[in-house]
Parts: sequence; C-alpha cells; structure tokens
Amino acid sequence: EIIETNNKNTPVEIESKIDSGNPYSNTYYNKTRLIDEKDGFGLNGRNLESNGSVKPVCDQEGKVVVRITVNKMGNVINAEAGVKGSTNVHPCLLEPAKKTAFLHKWFSDENAPDSQIGFVIVNFKLVD
Repeated sequence: EIIETNNKNTPVEIESKIDSGNPYSNTYYNKTRLIDEKDGFGLNGRNLESNGSVKPVCDQEGKVVVRITVNKMGNVINAEAGVKGSTNVHPCLLEPAKKTAFLHKWFSDENAPDSQIGFVIVNFKLVD
C-alpha cells in the first residue's frame, strides 16, 4: 500500500484521495466509484480497447491485484502486482500478473491526465 505524508508529516493513504468529481480520478481496488470488480479492471473515465493474459508456470492459484498507471494514449506504463486485495502473492504469480496488466490497452483520450492510476485483477486457477 502506498503511503505519503501530508504537511503535518502524518501518513496519509493515497487511496483516500479519490476525487469523485473528476471522471478520471484514480481508481483503486475496493475503492471504486464508477467501475465494478466484475469487469476485472478499473480505470475511471476510460474504456478498455484490448487485453490479453499470461499463464503462470507453477501450481498456484488465487487473485492478484495489479495497480497500473496508464498514459493518455491508453498504454500501461507501470504495473505493481500483489497490491491490497490480492489473495495470493506467490512470486510465480506476480510476474505473469504484471505481464498480463501490460497487455491491457485503453482507448486513447486527450482529455485524460498524463498518468492515471487504476487496477487489473488477474484470477489464476489450477486446471485439471
């Protein structure tokens, strides 16, 4: 979880700074305003253009939440796998979850901020 300090040097959760009046406000897992978890992603004010998935090479399953940063062009420019909300942060799941997040692409939007925070949920299941 990302923590920053305010001008009183008191830790403040960035996640509490969601601006409900901004259609492009940052979107954190379990703290969404406009997008539902069932979609498997959250990025306020933006529509998903395409995505893909990367399979792990281990016998682990669970949900990995990836915090993403997306630019105006709709490209994921940063991804942090295993953030709050994940049910399994085994190292063999984190890398494929991160790679999966980078395969997500949103439609370009000139009105969007230079970088916008959202999330991708990757559910890994064992197959018999």
